[in-house]
Amino acid sequence: MKKIIFNIVGLILTAAALYYLVDSFLKGAAEAGGFENLLSFNPILFILSFMLMILHLLAAAWSWMLVCGVAGARISFRQAFNIHFLAQVGKYIPGKVWGAVGKIGLSKKIGIPAARTSHALILESLFIIAGCLLVSLPVIPRAASRIGMGTTLSVLIVLGVAGVVIFTAHPGAFRRLLSIITSLTGKDIDIQDPGFSSVLKLLPVYLLVFLLQGIAFVFLARSFGMDLPIFPGAFLLPTAVGIGFLAVFSPGGLGIREISLVWLIGIVVTSGEPGQASLVSIAARLWITLGEALAFVAALIWWGGNRQIKKPSAG
Repeated sequence: MKKIIFNIVGLILTAAALYYLVDSFLKGAAEAGGFENLLSFNPILFILSFMLMILHLLAAAWSWMLVCGVAGARISFRQAFNIHFLAQVGKYIPGKVWGAVGKIGLSKKIGIPAARTSHALILESLFIIAGCLLVSLPVIPRAASRIGMGTTLSVLIVLGVAGVVIFTAHPGAFRRLLSIITSLTGKDIDIQDPGFSSVLKLLPVYLLVFLLQGIAFVFLARSFGMDLPIFPGAFLLPTAVGIGFLAVFSPGGLGIREISLVWLIGIVVTSGEPGQASLVSIAARLWITLGEALAFVAALIWWGGNRQIKKPSAG
């Protein structure tokens, strides 16, 4: 019952966030004298942004392959791509667990024990959070100024939280984390220590994944006529993605990510047209969803095209 109530409340909050986003866009368009005055579209920049976003998605699949390797399950890029994007649809289902459930189930089909996949999922979550925190640092001074917080203090807080998240992957701290997860889920997760140095090698990979996403977003924004600078514009979407990831009540961060992105754009682009930030934020969701949908179709064909997939080494 608690889970049902949580999901219902989450859907209500998500709907409220989406209503606010659409309402702010419509009001902005009205202030600009109509939607046609707000929209300035450059197809060449849009195509460039989409190509960069595809590189981001490929890097995300690569990161899943590497994190599985650290967790003790060596898989090919093809297997990582298929599992990652076939399971992506689960993130839009309320509950925040269905993407993970999908990865565990699909990984079992190619011979990866659930414990290894669970280990990889925990590490992936830690580095998504740490990566988003670190790439938010260039935005922190302006954000801190906007909310009246000292720049130095805010940067130290973000660095401190990122450091704590990364340290959680240390063997001693990781065992404590596993004991907490075991007590919450009632399932004992038997995980071997891969070595802290091996785990730390994942951090630059996740930073690259987010930077590719951020640079692609800059060109997307410019394709809609927004004068968004590379710095710190390339760090806006990854920061918003991190906020959406932490909003556990919202499926796929829907609504929360978009509102966060509108606010972040506002502290960087101070001379934008009314409603332009909302337009770009909505476009960013549709843009990346289209990319993920294409990746899902490709993974579905790739997975079904060779059902007798060679099982990976579990050692």
